[in-house]
Amino acid sequence: MTVNGHISGRQGVRWQTAATLAMAAAVAMFVAGCSSDAVFPAVHDMPAPRADTPLTADQVKAATDGLICDREHLSTEAAAAGATGTTGAAANTAGKGQTSCPTPQATGSVPTVTPSAYARP
Repeated sequence: MTVNGHISGRQGVRWQTAATLAMAAAVAMFVAGCSSDAVFPAVHDMPAPRADTPLTADQVKAATDGLICDREHLSTEAAAAGATGTTGAAANTAGKGQTSCPTPQATGSVPTVTPSAYARP
């Protein structure tokens, strides 16, 4: 029942209880946002400087060219293996020595790996 625009009786108690719970939840969320143990670092905290220097433009280009060459070489091997029906080591021996990729120069930051390192027992 409403009296002068106010809810009275059981509905009034329910409405007041719901409003009180909503306010308590809002206050709890606000206080939880102000907790002192931060999960994230402060905005202006900067990480320590890197120990390694970044790659130069020439080193990035050499690495990119090497990856492209390796991708094309492996695609050619896979196509040859699919056409001849060979798989595994037989396909790898069929395409050996046929690469036209330039030999990458050692940059000092990435160790040079020889093809024998990839050989399977």
